[in-house]
Amino acid sequence: MIGIDLGTTNSLVAIMKDGEPEVLANELEDVLTPSAVAVAEDGELLVGRAARDRLIVDPDSGISQFKRDMGMDTRYSFGGREWTPTECSAVVLKEMKRIAEMHLGREVKSAVITVPAYFHDQQRLATVEAAEIAGIEVKRLVNEPTAAALAYGYRQSDAEENLFIFDLGGGTFDVTLLEVFEGVIEVKASGGVSRLGGEDYTDALAKWAITQVGEEPDDEVRMRWRQQVEMAKRRLTKQEEVAVSVKGKELVIRREDFQEAAKELTARIRPVIKRCLRDVNFETSDIDDVLLVGGASRMPLVVKLVAEELGRVPNQTLDPDRVVALGAAVQSALVEGDEAVGDIVLTDVAPHTLGIETTHQLSETHREPGYYAPIIDRNTVVPVSRAKGFSTLHPQQDTVTVKVYQGEARKVSDNQKIGEFTVKGLKHQPAQRFPGDFEVRFSYDMNGLLEVEVTVLESGEKIAEVFEQRAGKLSKKEIEDAMKRLAPLKIHPRDKLPNRARLERANRLYEELVGHARERLSFLVEDFERALESEEEKEINIAAAMLDNFVDPFFKEEEGR
Repeated sequence: MIGIDLGTTNSLVAIMKDGEPEVLANELEDVLTPSAVAVAEDGELLVGRAARDRLIVDPDSGISQFKRDMGMDTRYSFGGREWTPTECSAVVLKEMKRIAEMHLGREVKSAVITVPAYFHDQQRLATVEAAEIAGIEVKRLVNEPTAAALAYGYRQSDAEENLFIFDLGGGTFDVTLLEVFEGVIEVKASGGVSRLGGEDYTDALAKWAITQVGEEPDDEVRMRWRQQVEMAKRRLTKQEEVAVSVKGKELVIRREDFQEAAKELTARIRPVIKRCLRDVNFETSDIDDVLLVGGASRMPLVVKLVAEELGRVPNQTLDPDRVVALGAAVQSALVEGDEAVGDIVLTDVAPHTLGIETTHQLSETHREPGYYAPIIDRNTVVPVSRAKGFSTLHPQQDTVTVKVYQGEARKVSDNQKIGEFTVKGLKHQPAQRFPGDFEVRFSYDMNGLLEVEVTVLESGEKIAEVFEQRAGKLSKKEIEDAMKRLAPLKIHPRDKLPNRARLERANRLYEELVGHARERLSFLVEDFERALESEEEKEINIAAAMLDNFVDPFFKEEEGR
């Protein structure tokens, strides 16, 4: 079993090896695989770094950041057909599976996959569907901050402390408060925003820069421009100011400018922290350590905000990019009963309140539908099963439509609908003990998946329903069709991945160079292509090394090396 961190910007795969979690690298020696999918000019499906480079050259050739759309009825058009977020995620998961199989030398059939703590039911189910398409059985979905706590705490089973996990990734933001004691990692409270992350900070900085210059980059270079802004954002982590170029105009960006550009995003973070603490009556003085998770948490403005809100300097001993994947590997060992982690007990909570729609009798003549009746409150320890009783509105009513929601608002219109189903046989009859009465039971498990059971109290009839009306849900036939479509695609065969990625990167660089440098690159690419045609390993290795020596220095800063 493997652990997978399916991220908005990058994804990682990890295993337990000799009692320690280890993140696995691909043939390019990268542990971070960009969560990007594209189609090359020759029609081959690209994933990872090659896809990201292809998107910079041709933005319409694929898609990235599709994790944000999981569970939604969204479609992308590229490569001559339409793709769903679930299918795109399946391509990335299949690549994670391939990398693990390359290291292990055997087939991988199951995995623990991490999801943002604030992912709702539709998004979690879509993640499971993506894994199914990729040929992976999901043994457990684990919340990303919880996985980070596992990576932090699995070797400190004797510690007793309250941990605050601050997780700002590429596209999602979560916070989680945990208590660690005597080998138990108990989640006390979670909160977050499902569409807030480092990519939003990049967009905010790009928008600010364009406003300062007064000109927007042309469509054909918009992805290169965005990549330039992304690199500026990263450099501001270590530098006080950086320069970018917009249509030949140089613009100096200071840390203070970035902070101003992103102030509306940062303002959305503070109330999430406060509510998480308030839910369990914690004061900042009750927190023993703060752990930063997610690449975007490195930004100085974020570190400063966390220190201000929680009254302590965050712990940055673990790599924010890798810690979730490491925790996923620890969770996979827990599921398998590995002795290395045998003493750890993990508990989690429901991140959202779950309930149904009800109608209120506001007066003798007026009934108002649309009110929310919570059944499981947010931050209730899971697995959990809770029930509440309800009644029909009048004696002649035979059916009710049970509409299931998750969220925190008083009116269901402001919450997230999960699904609905109809219950019959409720009309009042003579001599009934419980006329029109029924019980609604919610059962919520560690994977964050919900089962709803309705019991008609008079007859004892039980109706358990699986929701099929949620947006973005794939039917069994759609999953099978997606598996068939992906099966014959060449998603970087083991012996071809580094070569394909080299060519995509070289093509991207070619468009940026001029003069002698461009001619030199063209010669090296042609020499490499001839070596590939020869199928002689020695020739391929020599040509690849010469091409890498020329190309890699141009991308040293982008790769963080």
